[in-house]
Amino acid sequence: MAKHRMYALAIMLAMLLAVVSAQATSHVRIVRLSYVDGNVQMERTAGQGLERAILNSPIVEGSRLVTGNDGLAEVEFENNSTVRLGEATEVKFRQLLINDAGDKINEVELVRGTMYFDAHSGKSDIYRVIAADRMFVLRHDSQMRFMMSGDQVQASVLNGEAQFDNNAQLVRIKKNDTLTVDATNPAGFMLAKGVDSLPLDRWNSERAAYQTVYAYNNYGYGNKGLSAYGYQDLAYYGGFMNVPGYGLAWQPYGVSNWLGWDPYISGAWAFTPGFGYAWASAYPWGWLPYHYGAWAYQPVIGWFWCPGNSFNNGGAVTNWQPTTAVLKAPAGYVPPAAPTTPTTGLRPSIPVGRIGRAPAYIPGGPVPPDFRSVITDHSSITGMTTPRSGATGGGGSSVAARNSRALDLGSTNPASAKGSGHVFVTPSSSWTSGGWGSPSAGAGRSGGSAQASGASMNRGGMGHAANSGGAAHSASPK
Repeated sequence: MAKHRMYALAIMLAMLLAVVSAQATSHVRIVRLSYVDGNVQMERTAGQGLERAILNSPIVEGSRLVTGNDGLAEVEFENNSTVRLGEATEVKFRQLLINDAGDKINEVELVRGTMYFDAHSGKSDIYRVIAADRMFVLRHDSQMRFMMSGDQVQASVLNGEAQFDNNAQLVRIKKNDTLTVDATNPAGFMLAKGVDSLPLDRWNSERAAYQTVYAYNNYGYGNKGLSAYGYQDLAYYGGFMNVPGYGLAWQPYGVSNWLGWDPYISGAWAFTPGFGYAWASAYPWGWLPYHYGAWAYQPVIGWFWCPGNSFNNGGAVTNWQPTTAVLKAPAGYVPPAAPTTPTTGLRPSIPVGRIGRAPAYIPGGPVPPDFRSVITDHSSITGMTTPRSGATGGGGSSVAARNSRALDLGSTNPASAKGSGHVFVTPSSSWTSGGWGSPSAGAGRSGGSAQASGASMNRGGMGHAANSGGAAHSASPK
C-alpha cells in the first residue's frame, strides 16, 4: 500500500510541476509602438490583415509591422530597448515571452528592409534576430543594424557585440564588424571589419539620443531607475508635481490653457489579443498615462495623470491595463468605454477624434521633433553589390556593399549627445520650473526641424520622488 501511495504521490508531483512550468512561461507581454512617421501598417495578430499603424498601439507576440517607401517606425520594449524600422521594411515579432526563469525573450524576424536593434541592459533578457533563416543573438547594451534584400543579409555591430549561429557554429561579431550571409548558401558567410554609414543611421542615432537625454541624463528629474518605457516622453512633454490628496502627478504642458481638453480627445481603440480593445493615444507621450495609474480632474489644475504605484521601487510595475480609469471627472464628462470585441471576423481599429499622419500636440506645449529631417537621402535601399576587401568567413559568396550615400554622424552619436545639433531640445541644468502651464521657454516652433521650447520638468516633482524612494500616493490608484 505504501508503495502505491508513493507512486501516486510521484504522479501528482509530476503533474503539479508540469502545470507550474506551463504557467511560468508567459506569452502575455505588451510592448509599445513608440514612433510612427509616414506610411506604416500593422497586423495585430495572424489573420487580421494589415491596417494603418497607430502611434502607441500595443504590440504583442505575433504582431507584424510594415513600412512603406516613406515610412519609419520604432517599437520600445519594457526596459527601453528598441527596434527601429527604416523605409520599405517588414518585421515580425516571433516571440515576446517570459520564460520559467523570469527572463524576457525578444525574438524579431526581419523579412526585408533595414532594421536597427538597440538592446539595453536587462539582467538576463535575451535578444534574438532571425534574418534569412539565420539567428543573431545580441548581448546587452549592444546595437546592430540589419539590411536585408531578397535572400541576402548584412548585419553590422554598431556597439557592443553579438553572436551569429551558423548551423550550430557560433561566430562572434564584435563592434565595427559586418557579417554578410546569403540564404541560398546555408553554409557560407563573410565577416569583415568596418561598418558603412547610411542616411538612416543618423535618424536611428537621433532617436537613441532623445531617449538617452530624456530618460537618463535629464538633470535631476529622473534617473535610470525610472526609465520605464515611455518615460522619456513624459520628461519631454510635461511636468510632475505633488497634488494634495493624490501625491505625485503629471500634466502635459499646455492643457491648463485649453478649455475642453480631455485625455481621450484623440486616439483610437486598437484590438489587442488577450485584452480586447485597448486605447492608443495619438499624443507622443501617450503610453504610460493610458496603461498605468489613472487620470483625474480638478477645476483649478485641470486634467492630470496619477501614476499611483507605477513608479514605486524604481520603475513601472507590471499591472498594464488596456486603458486607465478616470477619477473625479468634471460634470457632464462621459468616461471612455472600450468597444465590444466581435466574437468572429476582423477586429479593425476604431479612430476617435482627429488622427492625422503627424503626432498630435497641444498648443502651448512642445511640438513633436521632426526626427525624419536628419535623413538627407530618402532613396530606398535596393540591394547590396560587391564584397568588401579583406573579408573572412565561412566560404560563401558575399553581397556586402559600401553604400555611397555615407554621412558623418558627428554629434548624433547617442553617447555624446550634449546640447547642439539635435532636432529636439536638449535640457539645460540652468532651467527653472515652468509650472503646470507650459514650458518655461515658451511654446514650440511648429513646422520646423528644431524646437524653441524648453520642456523642463518641475524640480520638486519626479526628481525628489526618485531620490527619496518615491512620493506618497495617498489617494492615487493601485
